[in-house]
Amino acid sequence: MLKEYDKAWAKYQERLSLLPLPLTTWEFYNLPRSEQKEFNHVQEKWVQKINYLEITKKKKVTILITDANFKIVFVSSNFVKMTGYDVKEVIGQSPKMFQGKATSIQTRKKIRMAIEKRIPFQESILNYKKDGTTYLCKIEAFPKFDKNGNFINYIAFESAA
Repeated sequence: MLKEYDKAWAKYQERLSLLPLPLTTWEFYNLPRSEQKEFNHVQEKWVQKINYLEITKKKKVTILITDANFKIVFVSSNFVKMTGYDVKEVIGQSPKMFQGKATSIQTRKKIRMAIEKRIPFQESILNYKKDGTTYLCKIEAFPKFDKNGNFINYIAFESAA
């Protein structure tokens, strides 16, 4: 009986015009869970927590988090689509890497002043993608503190206009 089944299955497969491809990665399955887990790890010490799924699904924004030294420690996966940079290329870098000649000096100063004062800010800035093209980046950023009031991170919700 099994031999007949195998023959019938083989005959059926031959009639299909499908090309089977090997599975090379499970990232498509694991990405949302690992990304959310990584985000939750970053926010462990924050006084005010953020619901990652709610933000990414409802607001449809890219999330970028810097550490106390303003080096990028986390970006959401849709960041690649917005900037052309791979996540691995930006971790440990400064968000200034997206600025260029046409980026407004006044807007840079406003952002720098808010960061120095550790206050929230909302700005639109001309940024550069990896391929050199520009895009208007709307940024809504907030400082994050631990229970002792120590500054830990800045979290930015960004979208391309």
